[in-house]
Amino acid sequence: MKICANIKKLLFFTSVLLLLVPDNGLLASDVNTPSIFSMEQKFSLESFMFLKNQDEAKFHPDSLLKYKERAIFAAKNDDVKMASENAQLYVQYSGETEFVNSGYFSRFKNTEEFQYLSQQYGLNFSWLNFFYLFTAIIGFYISIMLLLKRKQDKIASFLISLFLLIHSLFIFHIFLYITNLIYRVPHALYMSSIFSYLYGPLIYFYFKRITLNYKFRKIDLIHLVPTVLIIMIMLPIFMFPESEKLRVLLEVGSLDRQPYLIYITTTKFASLLFYGYLVLRVYLKSDHRSRLSNSSQKWIRNMVVLTEFYVLSYLVYGLTIMNTDMKSDFLFNFQIVAMASMVLYIGYSSYVRPNLFSKEFGKRKPKYKKSGLTPSFSNELKEQLLYLLEEEQIYRQNNINLEKISERLGTTRHNTSQVINEHFGLNFFELINKYRINEALEILKNDTNKNLNIIDVAYEVGFNNKVTFNKSFRKQLSLTPTQYLSSLNS
Repeated sequence: MKICANIKKLLFFTSVLLLLVPDNGLLASDVNTPSIFSMEQKFSLESFMFLKNQDEAKFHPDSLLKYKERAIFAAKNDDVKMASENAQLYVQYSGETEFVNSGYFSRFKNTEEFQYLSQQYGLNFSWLNFFYLFTAIIGFYISIMLLLKRKQDKIASFLISLFLLIHSLFIFHIFLYITNLIYRVPHALYMSSIFSYLYGPLIYFYFKRITLNYKFRKIDLIHLVPTVLIIMIMLPIFMFPESEKLRVLLEVGSLDRQPYLIYITTTKFASLLFYGYLVLRVYLKSDHRSRLSNSSQKWIRNMVVLTEFYVLSYLVYGLTIMNTDMKSDFLFNFQIVAMASMVLYIGYSSYVRPNLFSKEFGKRKPKYKKSGLTPSFSNELKEQLLYLLEEEQIYRQNNINLEKISERLGTTRHNTSQVINEHFGLNFFELINKYRINEALEILKNDTNKNLNIIDVAYEVGFNNKVTFNKSFRKQLSLTPTQYLSSLNS
């Protein structure tokens, strides 16, 4: 409860801080030069960047004043179309995104034109947006906690922590974009793009580490080559001044974003597809999975399913952001929700299973390591036990216990317990109750006249009370005895 309270406080203060961040947009009064780059700079940039021509005249203070005055004049004369067109031009070339929400246009806020402008440039908050923010904060918190945790496999923890961290950063980046807070922090432009090619290698090597106890080699550094290349490509963009980054965000900058969008999206999907295949191949190595405990196998299986689903969802996401004909809020959010689900699942799993990332993760504990029970004697005891259960129906004795069973088998309690665990996959009480419930089912099915009471059946098969009978019945059939009788009648 204390952790939840701290997270709520952190979420609240993060939202407040984001709202209080001053609008760092390129104000009209700040535009004193016709170009961000000198001719020499532009020539050097053009050799390795996708640039486009700017209409520098539109950035001039006189042009901005003209757009602003035209928008206000059109609004006073109820010309919604002219007002929206000039308001958009003023916002794009001045950077004053709050202009669309000024009092001049208050009576037009429900029109299609100004709803579009408000969605494009105004602050937009919804429950889904806050869900993304919440997920990102949870991801940041869990990734740090995993790194600080003791008695764990440091390499596996680092891999899954970094995997969680960059996903959380991407989700937070998406939150900035869809709420339009990105216009207040333009330096966040493409901040998550440099991690695009780390998703696959991180999850792949994490799987190899926990299933094969893989140790890294120098040759594995080749998996970082795409990341190094994307950093080199994006570095000049990160060095843009804040004002130019804002222009890029408002789609009037010198940078042509479309080639970057296409290349990064397609190559990232290819990377995810490749590593998704490698993860699946590692998982399908049954000889390695057999060494893991059941709970560890379940964790790995769920992570594989989420990984493959994530690859599929990114394909939908990539097609959506590259193809204007596929623009859809549902398709866009499909991949983000899939990513958020993965982050929350890892966070939840690390909370309910504190030893999930410990050094002992996945190892089967040899419960009967020091047992002197030979395989042949174990099989002999199993056959004797089956005779007692199926022929003598020893489970009908309501005072039956492990000690009495062991005496009938002529062996120790330890050996009897080992035989039950290894041959039936159950403990003593689960095995006895299984036979009792199976007989109770037969009795209830054959009671065509409906003369028997449930409590009578419970006593007949060996239970001491109705509560234990109901609990065992529900555990085995997921139904109460009453519900089962109703199903027979129907």
